[in-house]
Amino acid sequence: MVDLGLPSGSRGLLPSVHLTPKTLLGGGGDERETLGQLYAAQIASLVSTRNPEDRRTLVLGLGLGKVDTAREAFFDTVELVQKVL
Repeated sequence: MVDLGLPSGSRGLLPSVHLTPKTLLGGGGDERETLGQLYAAQIASLVSTRNPEDRRTLVLGLGLGKVDTAREAFFDTVELVQKVL
């Protein structure tokens, strides 16, 4: 869950600093939880960048089969989300 409450002044590739991801259910260990929070913050940044006036809370559910910390997997997933948005 990520609160999109404050608009970001930066339009960079890094997640906005005002986003605070929180794990609601599960997590499956520290590595999986950290990866999920990274995805949530990045996706919330994409949504916030597209519509800075949006004040909704983002709830993201991930069904990752395995923890893949490869950069390519992360960027491929974020790129797929960008196409959907």
